[in-house]
Amino acid sequence: MMTLVSSLLTLEFELNSITRARHLVTESAREAGLDGTALEDFVLAVHEALTNAARYGMPPCGVAMWREPGCLICEVSDSGPGIPEEALRPGYPRTRLDFGGRGLWLMDRLAEREVRTGPDGTVLVLRKRFP
Repeated sequence: MMTLVSSLLTLEFELNSITRARHLVTESAREAGLDGTALEDFVLAVHEALTNAARYGMPPCGVAMWREPGCLICEVSDSGPGIPEEALRPGYPRTRLDFGGRGLWLMDRLAEREVRTGPDGTVLVLRKRFP
């Protein structure tokens, strides 16, 4: 059986175009059927992923969003050096009191998160189930 996937958004971005990318993510997620708190949570999680990719990764940075049955998925990628292993450990941000370092922690609380990272780049996949 084949699963139908509906592509909603595909674009490259950089630090100075994150606001535009966030607006497009918001519009696409709303059109896909998210609203209210679920929409706000998903967009904030994606915004954190976009910001991390643009700040810590290397171009090209990309975002793709699609809908699968019962779920909205957003993939954010970059070609940077990868996320340090310690940053992926559970509880990592709770040990930090300085500014920043909470993006991955926040993503975990707002969406289902999967990370594939290494010396050739990072792909963050965020999923939000439809209520």
